[in-house]
Amino acid sequence: MTTTCPGRQGHTVAKGVRQEAVGHRAAEQGRAAHGRPSGAWSFGLLGALEVNGPTGPVALGPPQRRVLLLRLLTEDGWPVSVERLCEDLWEGRPPSAALSSLRAHISRLRSALAVFPESGTGMLTYTAAGYALHVTREQRDAGLFEDAVQYAHELARERKWAQARAETEKALSLWRGRPYADADGRLFVQRETNRLSELRWSARELQAGLLLEEGEITRSLAVAEEIVSGNPLREASWAVLLRGLYLAGRAGEALRRFEAVRRLLAEDLGTDPGPALQRVHMAVLRHDTGALQPAARASVRLAPASDVTDRTASPGRVRLAGREAELTRLTGLLSAARAGSTRWAVVSGRAGTGKTRLLEALGAEAEQRGFEVRWVRHPKKRQAPLAAGRTPVTRSLGCLAADEGGHQNLPGSEHGKPDTNEVEGSRPVLCLIDDVQGATPVVMNELASRAALVRDRPLLVVCAVNPGDEPGTEELLATLARCDAERFELQPLTPEDIAGLLRSNGDTGGAGAAVDDPRSEAAALHQLTGGNAFFLAELLRLPAARRAGPRLTIPAAVTSVVRARLRALAPEVRQVLEIAAVTGEELDVPELAVMASLPRAAVLSGLDVAVEVGLVTWSAGGTPREPGAYRFSCGLVREVLRAGLSRARSHEVHATVYRVLAARPGSSVEAVAEHAVAAGPLVDERDLSQAALQAGYACLKRNDVDEAREWLARALAGPASGRGRSTGEWQRSGATRRSRGGSDGAATGENNVVHLPVRRA
Repeated sequence: MTTTCPGRQGHTVAKGVRQEAVGHRAAEQGRAAHGRPSGAWSFGLLGALEVNGPTGPVALGPPQRRVLLLRLLTEDGWPVSVERLCEDLWEGRPPSAALSSLRAHISRLRSALAVFPESGTGMLTYTAAGYALHVTREQRDAGLFEDAVQYAHELARERKWAQARAETEKALSLWRGRPYADADGRLFVQRETNRLSELRWSARELQAGLLLEEGEITRSLAVAEEIVSGNPLREASWAVLLRGLYLAGRAGEALRRFEAVRRLLAEDLGTDPGPALQRVHMAVLRHDTGALQPAARASVRLAPASDVTDRTASPGRVRLAGREAELTRLTGLLSAARAGSTRWAVVSGRAGTGKTRLLEALGAEAEQRGFEVRWVRHPKKRQAPLAAGRTPVTRSLGCLAADEGGHQNLPGSEHGKPDTNEVEGSRPVLCLIDDVQGATPVVMNELASRAALVRDRPLLVVCAVNPGDEPGTEELLATLARCDAERFELQPLTPEDIAGLLRSNGDTGGAGAAVDDPRSEAAALHQLTGGNAFFLAELLRLPAARRAGPRLTIPAAVTSVVRARLRALAPEVRQVLEIAAVTGEELDVPELAVMASLPRAAVLSGLDVAVEVGLVTWSAGGTPREPGAYRFSCGLVREVLRAGLSRARSHEVHATVYRVLAARPGSSVEAVAEHAVAAGPLVDERDLSQAALQAGYACLKRNDVDEAREWLARALAGPASGRGRSTGEWQRSGATRRSRGGSDGAATGENNVVHLPVRRA
């Protein structure tokens, strides 16, 4: 049973996917009574917010009201609770008058958006579930943009170049600037903004390829150059650019540009160019004009964004570690599929646990066994909706539209006839569907239907999914479970897994020097990576000396992944993590709340979001007296955060931590001193010297003479010493000599005497 989402005609989601569906029927009844919004209304989201009504532009009022309207528009007609609106409008810190202010803004918006002014009714309604804004897809430029891009891709696959180009340019003409610009930086628009921006890149990429197909080489080169300048990791755009350069008579430049992108991919992602780009390179080397001419289209990627492989998702090309049991079980399913029994499997785990790598290994094994291997790759997050019959799943499983028993036709099949792209013949089929959580509701419904009906075909379907709250994902997994799909939960690699990998690879540390103790290096690598297979693969590309310790080099690909996750967080959450990164591995919520000047509830809420994106983990305590703690998911996350701080920001964070720790009884005096030093000019020299002196005393109490010498030298270098002696003078003093074996507990030098409680062994 399904519930239709208002504002998404033709798209359905499983009942119960969202709690806001409560009261939805009342909203529909209200809309039926008052009529649908007039088609004269339009909402511009691709840039600064614009609203036009039947009589022209609509005045929306102050910025906060515009943010409120955008918050409602992001829900596509679903109601948003009052509490949620207050949280989002004031970014987690609503004032005491937030409710009355919200109601005032709602009242003004309701008047501005009234479809029938005489009755005061319009597209903004209220139910028990909250406020909802009923705007059709066709009334939003973002919806028109998505539809035009998808249609352009369809036309391109049919080789209707001129029509596809016209549709692409129509879509791009709607783009006025950064989507949801009036709410830029707000957490609730970040995902949608990134998705629409990615869709625009795919449209520009398509435009460059279409211009090349039509022989407009100069214009194609201009578009491709713009794309690779703004998004240099898009290999499809590089393929178009290299082809265009060759066809323009600039073969030498094409080869130089290939070397440039090859180095870029190696440095940023630790990977080589993909097969499509390498084929273009070989064609240029061989002067294979036939493969490069527009008619061949051998290397132009005109697929929609949902088919594009995310190269950063693959955790390197290293040997599988800790996944041997899962690969063995999946290989056993190949035998069942070859015998004619349709089998389904689900591989789940957080990003970086090696799901894609496991699927790649299974695909390689299946090819050796004579299987036809088909990939369906979705984006990491929910993409633009596709109509039934046009999805990647339909194209890969077209012949499975109906069961032999005459069951109902499935999406992608008309009158029981399979799609033209059939999975027929004597060869068994392995269909690998990556990142299912990024599939549209149409695709998820289609997968669920086929899982329920297809039984006796030589087919194995393996779905990889990230755990999360994408609508429809849990419903699909429940359906697959009822269909006896095998479930594989990938856990982070253990230190033993990593040690086994080091031994089995005969690891030389990338520099010809074998690792002396695999167990100790495995423990260090596990602390840094948290068992994340992708992070581990990137570290193993480095020489052993640069994988840990003072010479640690953070791989560029790891930095990119961590920073991408950080960009998904609200500014105040990033602030909390920056402070935590300089305080230690464990995140103390009360302490962080004071340091960040935030309520504890806001810090907790932010850390929960950080857990969802994989930057932080929650470790439950073993007893009631140990309630558990938040920690960084791995050491590399903390290292990336610290490395990303500018010098000024680093001083600021350390100064904040210093002030809080110095004022709190029981703080570690050494930690106070360390943060005082790291705060640079933001801590007074006298305070710094006093902190260093206390740290020196603490070191002497535990008989750590070397550390004490350093701290006391720093203390005597400032005003706290009374004379401001330099470090060199301190090291030449009698205290230094006695610390190396003297019999007195006092440090003397010139006219300065500092009594030190030296504890003799």
